[in-house]
Amino acid sequence: MFNAILATAAQAAAPAAGNAAGQATQTNPFGMLILMTGAFILMFWMMSRSNKKQQQKREELLDSIVKGTEVMLASGIYGKVSAVQDKIFTVEIADRVFVKVNRAGIHDVIKPEAPAEAPAEKKEETADK
Repeated sequence: MFNAILATAAQAAAPAAGNAAGQATQTNPFGMLILMTGAFILMFWMMSRSNKKQQQKREELLDSIVKGTEVMLASGIYGKVSAVQDKIFTVEIADRVFVKVNRAGIHDVIKPEAPAEAPAEKKEETADK
């Protein structure tokens, strides 16, 4: 009986001695689970933050619309805002043709382009230098 206990102890000590000699150890599956969960939470947080920024930028764009602003509707029609109510814009799409559009129907605000300088003015500036 004493020999059986010693044999069991020797078998239990053998793998521990082998690990010290450089054999690979078995990894903890809970560590991998924690790592994967952390990565998932980080990705979810980054995506929601990006969506919030885009939504905030769109809200600022819609809040900047006033009478006379040129807009493009979601249908692709261009027009000029003639009246602004709470959530409804009245857009003139042609001469005396008005369309009432929900706030969500505005796709983009058309920014006015800066007037181009005449080529003669550019030549004068370079001649002075």
